[in-house]
Amino acid sequence: MTYTGAPKNEELQVLANAVEKSIADGCECLGHLSTPLGREVYRQKADLIASLDLPGKKILDWGSGFGQMSHLLGLRGFDAIAYTIESKTPTPWNLLFREGGLNVVYGEDPVLLPFEDGSFDAVLSCGVLEHVENEKASLAEVTRILLPGGAFFVMMLPNRWSWTEYLARNFFNMPFHSRLYTMRSIKSLLAEYGFRAEKTWRWNSFPKNLVFLPERLRQCAAIRPDILIKLDRLLSRVPPFSWVSGVIEGYFIKD
Repeated sequence: MTYTGAPKNEELQVLANAVEKSIADGCECLGHLSTPLGREVYRQKADLIASLDLPGKKILDWGSGFGQMSHLLGLRGFDAIAYTIESKTPTPWNLLFREGGLNVVYGEDPVLLPFEDGSFDAVLSCGVLEHVENEKASLAEVTRILLPGGAFFVMMLPNRWSWTEYLARNFFNMPFHSRLYTMRSIKSLLAEYGFRAEKTWRWNSFPKNLVFLPERLRQCAAIRPDILIKLDRLLSRVPPFSWVSGVIEGYFIKD
């Protein structure tokens, strides 16, 4: 399947406008979307999902954050449900929920999902699994709401050996993840819930927010973020860069 919808620059500009407005209104949590590189990363993730032969088009954006993936997947013809347990009260953070025409479901329980068994063809965890309170109970819920043969996309999962995680944890006053993974550990964990790894990969040798990169490289990335992403993907396939890349990703099929 090849996505042939809105032009790349047009959909990125819509997202950039939403982010800019949210930041102007006081949102301080959008560093991951505040640069052209950050937005291009998510656009390419949506392209990847759209390129696969999935059993259907109904997908749950589990812990949808700002809603960028629900937005981009909707443009690609998916019936995307943005699920969040945050407040319904309007805030600068959920501006895209309110003004982007997203199908949003607000939950209250940190584990239980308000959907029937086998409700979805796919579930997306984009920077979510590493943050849930009860990892195993949450995965049991993901398994429950997926149809047999459904896909579970795991993206932005922090690598245990990530160089950026190491620096953030030991040398910089920056957020870091308390729960980290290896490729072996995530495959083993998901196998306990009936998932087999269809395809996995490492990437993010360069952090997408570019905080560790020289100013000149950041300026170049703003002009051609796709080039930096291609370089990142190349490095993330080659040891030792692959071993210390920022994240582990992949998609898994429910047997």
